[in-house]
Amino acid sequence: MTSEPPIPDGRAGAYRLFPAVRRPHGSGSIVLTVFVVLLLCLPSRYVFAPLGAAGTPAQMFGLAAALWWSAHWLARHRPETSLRQPVRRAALVFLAAIMASYAAAALRPISASEISAADRGLLSALSWGAVLLVALDGIPDRPRLDTLMRRLTMLGGAVAALGIVQYLTGQAFTEYLRLPGLAVNGDLTSVGSRQGFFRPAGTALSPIEFGVVLTMILPIALHYAVTDRHRAVRSRWFPVLAIGVALPFAISRSAIVGAVAGLAILLPTWPRAVRRRTYAGVVALVGAMFVLRPGMLGSLAGLFTGISNDASAQSRSNSYAIAWSFILDRPVFGRGFGTFMPQYRILDNEYLLLLIETGVVGCGALLVLFWVAIRTAWRHRFGAAGRIVGGAPTLGAALAASIAAGVLGFALFDALSFPMVPGLMFLLLGTSGAMRRLALESADPLPPQGGPGQGTVGPPSRPEGVAPVM
Repeated sequence: MTSEPPIPDGRAGAYRLFPAVRRPHGSGSIVLTVFVVLLLCLPSRYVFAPLGAAGTPAQMFGLAAALWWSAHWLARHRPETSLRQPVRRAALVFLAAIMASYAAAALRPISASEISAADRGLLSALSWGAVLLVALDGIPDRPRLDTLMRRLTMLGGAVAALGIVQYLTGQAFTEYLRLPGLAVNGDLTSVGSRQGFFRPAGTALSPIEFGVVLTMILPIALHYAVTDRHRAVRSRWFPVLAIGVALPFAISRSAIVGAVAGLAILLPTWPRAVRRRTYAGVVALVGAMFVLRPGMLGSLAGLFTGISNDASAQSRSNSYAIAWSFILDRPVFGRGFGTFMPQYRILDNEYLLLLIETGVVGCGALLVLFWVAIRTAWRHRFGAAGRIVGGAPTLGAALAASIAAGVLGFALFDALSFPMVPGLMFLLLGTSGAMRRLALESADPLPPQGGPGQGTVGPPSRPEGVAPVM
């Protein structure tokens, strides 16, 4: 009978949540790959009928992943060390806030439809939390993390390519897909129109969700396109080009704002020569759009210059007074996650919706989770010497940019009411925590605390719980 070798205190392997599973097998990364395929490749309107909107295959797989993660947690050979995981703590606080809002809903007079909505909301939150925890604890090493992120970018490029075809043809094509055991939850057109242009949705529920998903994948796709010199040029640049072309076709303020914010965070971390080539590529893309699609740039500019006369923007501003009355009625834990249904009012602002449904506690917990994940990823844009590794772009900056783009998207539409954006967001949040864990396991020292926009970098500090090497 053999036993595992002892784990050195504060050094490689100090944080092992799944010691019963040999990390080289990469079971966590395989589970997450299946989740990403289900999330991006299957049209979001296909659901398991008894669960309605919460019954997409990706969310059901997330619930199964929750059981898988729980089984490994209970079967671990030795307890955790005292090393902290801020992303895990923030995520568990958010899930606790969702459960508190569920209890608050059960304690007030509530209709049968709202009870069903609260049940769906709780199941969705558990699924998202499971994806985060599996990403945080189940990715065995940095090569597997990179492989997962490359798969994400390739599938994102495929969704973008589908959106381009939908834009050019005016056809959705998703209605031709029939999956046994799944029901259609709504119309499967996946193509809308705005200012005379088709608005593709790919496999998402709406063009807005389609655009936000692409903005969240774009920084990661750019990272691997620039750094993966060992791969063929076509394979590493395909996702970037497909997303860059498809994004304007969504004709969405959320997508444009998210893309600009993501690039504004990511590009300053790159060497000057790489930035210049990227700027030249953006200018070339805009010029090509101006020539090939006359009127598209004017339509995109009109989303911001004509905002005072835009019906969508006016609907958002007119919702504040209504939302405020609901918030004041139950300000702490809210009226129950998922219970402010679309037939009451579409707010197009997830933070406002969360204040109504989960109160200050739930909305604040989600904002803290976002900040902790961005901060964690941003710190890992550094190498062991406390600077950009070899002058090359790093994944930490790309993850921070992707999460930040999604955070802005949450302010411009009711993101948690859709299946694709929250699934992707919680995957990226967990990946941010996984980067920290892998750095601790390899005894890679962390730099001082800081966030985007902080300039000077001091000497690197040690991670919590890591003893100095004598």
